[in-house]
Amino acid sequence: MNAESPAVSGDSPGLRRGALGWRQVAALGIAIAISGNTAGWNYGLAIGGWGGMLLAATAMLVLFLCLTQTLAELAVALPAVGGFDGFVQRAFGRTAAYLAGMSVAVALSVGAGLAVSFTEAYLSGWTGIHGWSIKLLIVIAVLILQLRGAQEAVGLTAVVGVVAVLILIGFCAYLVPTFEVARLYSQVGPGERSLLPHGISGAAGCIPFALFLFLGVEQAVHAASEMRDVQRSIPKALATAILAVFVIGFCVLLIATGAAGADRLSTVADPLITALATHHSRSGALLMTRVVGAGVVMAIVGTFFSLTYAGSRQFYHLALGGFLPRRLGRVNRRQAPAPALVLVTLIALISASLPPNGTMVVFIFLISVSHALLLAAFIRLRTREPLLERPYRAIGGPIAAWLALGLSLSVMASCFQLQPRALSVALMVIALFIIQFTGSRRLAGNY
Repeated sequence: MNAESPAVSGDSPGLRRGALGWRQVAALGIAIAISGNTAGWNYGLAIGGWGGMLLAATAMLVLFLCLTQTLAELAVALPAVGGFDGFVQRAFGRTAAYLAGMSVAVALSVGAGLAVSFTEAYLSGWTGIHGWSIKLLIVIAVLILQLRGAQEAVGLTAVVGVVAVLILIGFCAYLVPTFEVARLYSQVGPGERSLLPHGISGAAGCIPFALFLFLGVEQAVHAASEMRDVQRSIPKALATAILAVFVIGFCVLLIATGAAGADRLSTVADPLITALATHHSRSGALLMTRVVGAGVVMAIVGTFFSLTYAGSRQFYHLALGGFLPRRLGRVNRRQAPAPALVLVTLIALISASLPPNGTMVVFIFLISVSHALLLAAFIRLRTREPLLERPYRAIGGPIAAWLALGLSLSVMASCFQLQPRALSVALMVIALFIIQFTGSRRLAGNY
């Protein structure tokens, strides 16, 4: 979600200017977002039903198409500015940039803990092994790898992305014969079933979970500085990635729900394994369960690795930029940002100790804050800097940005409705961060 993302960093030693084509960048976007299809999305079935999830996913498709168009314009016009916080600083100044940067950094850390919870859930359903010992083992193993200087996660991200796509295709193909339209309906009363059990308000309420199907695909925009013919390539890459993720996500949403039932999937942390378990007597069910379990665990662990990397680099660069204490900008002998990695690990452990459906809402809310700030920055820069050279101009321009901004705000509103207490605490923490930052800037200005 920032320029220092492991998958797309312009400063990564493994990437060179002009080294990437649009197909490679599209593949990175798919790889980053694909694990959202394996877990998390199904919690929306309890709120909006299958019909609500379909409507919400369509709305999120529009949001991400518009968002990535604005990102493509900004990345081509301002390739040296950096990530989300860099674009926001150009438009609104350092305080807004600090809010955008901190929202992303904390969200990535919370997301890392969420990945640990989902990994443990799938391991439990696949092998029967579960508990905090597994979570700690995963966290410690990844921390050790990162402290040893694991500075490039491009290869890992791409590999697990390919594995996840193949696993999802195999999963859908295996369960197609078991699909029944009746299972898409949720129970709303004695003898009464509906695709929209709570109406349009339910569809609006499950927007955060539908967004999980796409989350992370926007990171691919930061590969702009490594692409060939960036003006043509970056829009094509982003559109391809989003449409591919939507098609895969729609297939999983349709087939998994039609195989297991909306009510059954709505409360589990391992929806793919649960869907397979519903038809355990089918030929090859045990083998498919093992393959899917192994592939999904690999994909989510890879996502955890990437989120840990990205979160630590975000804290590290915020420290170097003067937004955070300088000690978070230190590195160890292997040039790994050890203090930042420890901070991300601590936040991840706290996140992993909480119920995943609630943690998801906080994670998505924080990411949506950065999306809203980015879209607002695009609109302001179009007005304030009309003469800025824009080799690529976003389709729809400010109208598309306003539409996406409205959808981002609706995501935030839905998150607050779902978890008002947790998000009230999150907003208080954000307010304290801003007060501390503006206060420290004023003190610095007096000396």
